[in-house]
This record gives sequence, C-alpha cells and structure tokens, in this order.
Amino acid sequence: MKRSNPTRNVPHPSGGGIPGQRSRTDFAGSSTRRLARRTRKRQEWEAETVRRLQVESGGTMPISGLAPKPPPVLVLYDDLVGDELGPAPVYGQYPRGLIERVLPWLRCERHQILHICSGSLPRGEGIRVDIRPEACPDFIADGRHLPFADGEHVAAMIDPPYTPGYARSLYGVPYPRPAHLLREAARVVRPGGRIAFLHYITPKPVRGVRFVKAFGVSTGFDMPIRALTIFERDQKGLPL
Repeated sequence: MKRSNPTRNVPHPSGGGIPGQRSRTDFAGSSTRRLARRTRKRQEWEAETVRRLQVESGGTMPISGLAPKPPPVLVLYDDLVGDELGPAPVYGQYPRGLIERVLPWLRCERHQILHICSGSLPRGEGIRVDIRPEACPDFIADGRHLPFADGEHVAAMIDPPYTPGYARSLYGVPYPRPAHLLREAARVVRPGGRIAFLHYITPKPVRGVRFVKAFGVSTGFDMPIRALTIFERDQKGLPL
C-alpha cells in the first residue's frame, strides 16, 4: 500500500508553494546581502593592505590626505641622495634590492631598463615613466599608451597600482588592467627582450610574449607578498 506524502498540498507559510521552497524575493535579498558582504570584505582587505604597505614603504604612502614622507635613503643610490632634481616623495617604489636581483633575468644593464609606473625612482635609474608630474619622471605618460616606437627598449619593469582603490587614490586614474600594461610593454620592448611585472597577481601572457618564471616577493614576516613575473617577447622578426 502506498504511503501518502504528508507535505503534499499543504500551503506554504509565506502564502503558497512547496514547503521549504524560497521565493524570488528571498533569493534577491540573499544576493544583495552576499554582494554587500563581499564588498565589505574587499574594503577591509584594501584598508589592511594599505596599512601594511604604509609600513613596508617606510611611510611614503599618503594616508588621510597627509603628504608622504621621503623614501628610505637605503633605497636610493648614495650619489643621488639629496638631489634637488629628484622626484617628490610620491608613493610607489620597488622592494629594496629588487632591481639588482632581477637584472640576470632581464639580461640587460641596469640603466637600460624602462620603468613603467616608476614612482619615486631617482633620476638616473633607467628610463622612468609615470603619469604623475610630481614624480619628476623622464617621461610623463600612461603605461597603457607609451610614447615610444615598437621595439625601442631592451627590457622593462612594471609596478602598477594593484587595486582600483590604489589607482584612484594614488594615481587619479581608472584601474589599469595588467593585460593592457603588459601588451603595451611588449610592443616597445625589442624581440627577445624581457619584462618584469610586479603585482599581487601573476598576469596571463598576452599575444606576442611567453611566460618565463614567477617569484614571490616579500619584505619580511607579516608583510604582504607580491608576484614578480618574467615575460619574454617573441623572437619573431629577428634576423637569422
């Protein structure tokens, strides 16, 4: 003998439907709450990262509208310390010693590197490109639209803003997608030239470049870790 389903044809407490079934309004409310939670967590993550990077940068990152402090002297060349023509204390610099360590992977001389989003790099440190005039770069330009010919440079390093919040507050620009920056860097680097990309993510290779290697970069315990990714432009077009 078949047993009847005691829940069949029993009205739902909310006014109809199958018991336990959620209404469209319930789903919409849940989606809104999930989005709000994700947004809140993202904001908390950015705030904590800003705090950590403020410590890491030696106080060069502007907080609460205050002017950033000059970068630590150890980051600069001794003969450029106190140079009046150097950059203003804007936020943005590589971890100490990074350029020297990445040179074997870029396979070039230090002065040949094109630095995209150069930040507080001093005069004489390669070819510096930044969108902020107060950084006193060699070229004021957007990293997505560089004022150079195809294949003009030997190698490049890119250290862009890592989040939309950083892009707005530190550079006053929309978030530059890593793929766009990498594609433009690949255009101006000669065939066989290499690009070092410092970011919180490891960007996917774009057309015309190949992935070489990725490293984890940190300045110490309890500090954020970044990815330094090495790419190489295709050899296509080189004479045999």
